[in-house]
Amino acid sequence: MRERMHLPETAEDVTAEILAIPRFTEKNSFDQLQRYLRVLGSPEQGLFVVHVAGTNGKGSVTRMLRGLLTASGRKTGGFYSPHLVRINERMETDGTEITDAELVRHYQTIRKAGFDEELPPLTFFETVFLLALLFFRERGVTHVVLETGLGGRLDATTSIPAQLYVITQIGMDHEEYLGDTIEKIAGEKAGIITGKSPVIYHTGDAAADAVIRRKAAEMGVASCVNCSDYQAENVRVSVSGIDFSVRNDYDIIEQLWIPTTARYQLENAVTAVAAAELLLKDSPREEREHFIRAMLSGFHWEGRLTELVSGFYVDGAHNPSAAERLRISLDGILPEKGKRLIFAASSDKDADGVLRELAKLSWDELWLTAYTGARSLDPEKLMERAGQLFPRTTAIRTFPNIQSVMDAWKKSEVTFTLAAGSLYLVGELKGYFEK
Repeated sequence: MRERMHLPETAEDVTAEILAIPRFTEKNSFDQLQRYLRVLGSPEQGLFVVHVAGTNGKGSVTRMLRGLLTASGRKTGGFYSPHLVRINERMETDGTEITDAELVRHYQTIRKAGFDEELPPLTFFETVFLLALLFFRERGVTHVVLETGLGGRLDATTSIPAQLYVITQIGMDHEEYLGDTIEKIAGEKAGIITGKSPVIYHTGDAAADAVIRRKAAEMGVASCVNCSDYQAENVRVSVSGIDFSVRNDYDIIEQLWIPTTARYQLENAVTAVAAAELLLKDSPREEREHFIRAMLSGFHWEGRLTELVSGFYVDGAHNPSAAERLRISLDGILPEKGKRLIFAASSDKDADGVLRELAKLSWDELWLTAYTGARSLDPEKLMERAGQLFPRTTAIRTFPNIQSVMDAWKKSEVTFTLAAGSLYLVGELKGYFEK
């Protein structure tokens, strides 16, 4: 006789149970995931799916395209990875996150289905992905923009068909899972292309582009658009955001604005504009441009050069290519004096590479710390490398945790602080200020 199943009944208990599932464990096959989907009533059926993968920029582009489809009148869901503070952040419809009650109800449905049908255990990411699909179905969603979790080829999001594939900037990250060359990593990202639907790509690397084109040709996709044919022009950065235009070989869209000072978001905006022209190809030009402007002006994502409180910024740059883009965005807007960098990194990331990029800027102080979690690098180990990369004029200190950092910050008089190196660091700081 099988043991009786216990189901958590509060959002706190559901969250704790999901977070207790080990990360980076062996994934289920797509056949097994589709067994789950069938038992759950095939919540993916009838959805128009936009699938976004990439090393950097995929989260921003996912949010932009969700905003576009919402602005154009579609009932749209967004699925994101990772979350900063609460699991609820990973799924929303038209800008409204899943509620705690919905989280509990849909999680119980998944657990019960797996128990009743004796299905294999789900990974962390598979659990939240199936939860999102149930949430979208109950909310009456017609269009979904999915952000890949890790890689693409074997990611749970690839288990359902898509009507548009979008691949953003590709760089070195997660090499132990995706490969140790740009070509191998691009191959994993290109693995989201499982059908003939159109492909939009903006990898920033010629070798990665070639991999994407080969995969697209192999699958016989309907259209393959390289965003390098699109250019941001007339760029003007102010404290309120960035004004710009987007041009390609045959057209220009002027008077665009995005509420961020992060210049690297221009690359993501260009990708989103290219995708928008395909998604809204049947709309009149004036209407299409209206929705594109609404998409960009309404864009917001905490953790991407975000000012949490006056003078305190956070950015989730956690690999060298993202750090390079952050450095370019910061160059020219940093004050001459009073600049502090707070840095923490995960043990499986290229912390040296990120620090090397950020050390190209002038910092008065570098505070090295650790976020809460076993993957965080010891600040003393970071100190060994930082001492070699940063000039002697930078005062370097270590702190054991975020609380000790914030205790010191409250007593300091530095006018500009940036925290970077990990999204876990960003999430913990965001939670600190929310409290």
